[in-house]
Parts: sequence; C-alpha cells; structure tokens
Amino acid sequence: MDNSLLKISSKIQPEQVEFLEVFLYEEAPSPWVLEVNHINGNGTLTGFFSSQKEFNTQQSRLTNALDQVVQFSFTSALIKDQDWKEAYKAHFSPWTYMGVNLVPTWDKETFKGEPSDVNIYLDPGMAFGTGNHESTRMCLEFLIESVRNGCSQNNLIDLGCGSGILSLVAKSIGFQNVLGIDNDPDAVRISGDNALLNTLKESIAFQTKDLNQLTTKPDKFDFVMANIQADILINYAEVIMSLTKENSTVVLSGILTKEIDQVTEKFRYLIPDSEINFSQREIGEWSALKINK
Repeated sequence: MDNSLLKISSKIQPEQVEFLEVFLYEEAPSPWVLEVNHINGNGTLTGFFSSQKEFNTQQSRLTNALDQVVQFSFTSALIKDQDWKEAYKAHFSPWTYMGVNLVPTWDKETFKGEPSDVNIYLDPGMAFGTGNHESTRMCLEFLIESVRNGCSQNNLIDLGCGSGILSLVAKSIGFQNVLGIDNDPDAVRISGDNALLNTLKESIAFQTKDLNQLTTKPDKFDFVMANIQADILINYAEVIMSLTKENSTVVLSGILTKEIDQVTEKFRYLIPDSEINFSQREIGEWSALKINK
C-alpha cells in the first residue's frame, strides 16, 4: 500500500470500555487508541496499520483475549500518506503541569512555553505514554509536585516504563539516577528512542526485566513509580515496597477508581506505621495513590 495506512475503527459499548482499557494497558505500547466519551460512556477504538496482515495479527490478539467480554464491529478506511500523519496529530496535543511540558514532535518548533520550563518531546508514532491518559497524568502530577516540594532526588525506578515518559520527566526535573524497566522489549526500545529524542539516551537506564527479577537483594530507591494495573500492584506489593528506602515516595497508578480501596488496603497492611501518609487522586474512572514513608 506504498505509504498509505489502513485505519480500523470499532464502536465500543460503555459496559465494555473498562475491559478494553485494561487489555490495552497490558499490551502497551500498542497500535490501538481508545477514545471514551465520559458523558455517555461510549468508546471508539482506532488503529493504524501498514498492511492487512498487520491488522489481522492485531485483531486476533484482541479477539482472542476479549471475545467473551467485548464485541467488535470493525470498519476500515485507507489513509493516504499525508492524511495519516494528520490523523495521528488529532490524538495528541501538548500537556503542561507546573512548568513541565509534554510536546509532540510536530509542535516542537511552534510550542511556546516559559524560558524556565522543562520540555519533553515525544514521537507522534508512539501512542502509549504521551501523558494523555488519566493514569499517566496523575503519575506526572504526583512526581512533579513531589520534586517541587523538595523530595529526595538521588534515584528513581519506573516500573512498567512503557514509552519511558515518567523516566524522562524524572530525569529532566532533577533525579540523578533513573532506571526504567518493562517486561516488553518493544517498550524498552521505544523508551530508548524517546530518550534519544530528548538527548537523554546516556542519562537513563532502560532494562527488559520482569518484577519477579527484582526480588533478590533489590536496590533501594528514593522514589518508586508503578503505572501498571490494580491486580499486578496487589500481587507484587511486597516486591514494590522492598525497593523503597526508609524515607521515600511510592506512586501507584493504572488503578480503576472502584479498585483503589483494595490497593490501598493491601499497602496499608504492609506498612501499618501511622506516620506513613497515603494520598489519593482521581480523574474520571481512574485513580492513583501516593505513599510517603
């Protein structure tokens, strides 16, 4: 199809949106983008593919995992070269919080921030982890606020780094040593590409690693971030807390609001000290939790 892309879309019923969101988190980075109308709950799933074969492969992954809980009705359209570049742009726009700006590469030359701002540039083809999703935004807000309030900034670990955006921001706002891990080699590669785009390739360590591999004499960190999902956070709560120093901050996200109490209860059980502070944040259907030890 030369430089054209195949655009595939499907409407998603409100009661099925949650299942699809969780799947996309597990699969990230992904060619799919899920847009949700928070007024009526309806969703639209869209993907861009270089060939019918690529779409068939990705469709099989979706239907094999979700066929019992999500019904898809795909429609297709052929997007010419210039058109698909513009279509990607429709999904991403600059995001700004407390002097930190996440900027798509196509806005690099025109974006106007303050001279003192920190700008992080993201490749338009890397859909997951641009700061557009509520869970990522809450992680970034907690991270930026903590640094502005003077948290210790020696080292940070980003569990499930995805596109590397949390690691990139952490390094850019003051952390001396940053480690991002993900069990998906593609995520680690994309994180490295985004680091290169921001001239941070040599400043952040990205590793393909599973949480199970962190259980033997783990390193200790001032700041631990895990934007994953509730069941993994609960199952690996002991591992996550084993990574923390005595005075540290933990940020947990990727949690549906209806699941936040379960996650909080699990971590309170592990660290019952009354001096430890728990803070929650909520945007739409999603919540995040910050723990200050």
